[in-house]
Amino acid sequence: MIQQKIKQRFWGLALVLGLSLSGSFSLYAQQKTNPTVNTQTTDAVFLDAKGNKVSLSSLQGKVVFVNFWATWCPPCIKEMPSIQTLKEKMKNKDVVFLLVDIDGNHEKAKAFMDKRKLDLPVYTPAATVSSTYLGSSIPTTIIFDKNGNMIQRIVGGVDFASEEVEQFMNQVLKL
Repeated sequence: MIQQKIKQRFWGLALVLGLSLSGSFSLYAQQKTNPTVNTQTTDAVFLDAKGNKVSLSSLQGKVVFVNFWATWCPPCIKEMPSIQTLKEKMKNKDVVFLLVDIDGNHEKAKAFMDKRKLDLPVYTPAATVSSTYLGSSIPTTIIFDKNGNMIQRIVGGVDFASEEVEQFMNQVLKL
């Protein structure tokens, strides 16, 4: 019964965020529900520019924002400045940002960020990414709470600079 309620609330939030792909989180703001925990998670490992491994499990204790993207993806390109804005808003909070280039080309991804004057940490997958996180579409963004629970999975481009997203992230920080 409790698991079913959690699933219903999770899917309700997923629907709200899915409908907000136009860049507006106003539906979420009207609903005024807290983020819902989905404990059906699995670990994933990513590589930084130096080849160091970073696993999701090693980031417990922080909220983790993972964005799967590619340099050739128009919706990915469009949402990057808003991710930069969100990162700046979360600067002094326990939030880690991982921008994972699905093509696995760290140099090309870093050049992309540099050209656009974006200060976003670029990673590449260390292995195949679970379909729990990355299905068949990009951009896909996953947000985890401090305990490593997947709170939200968003498929498609979003305006992450909105006030509603900032409020959502602050709620996740309180979990």
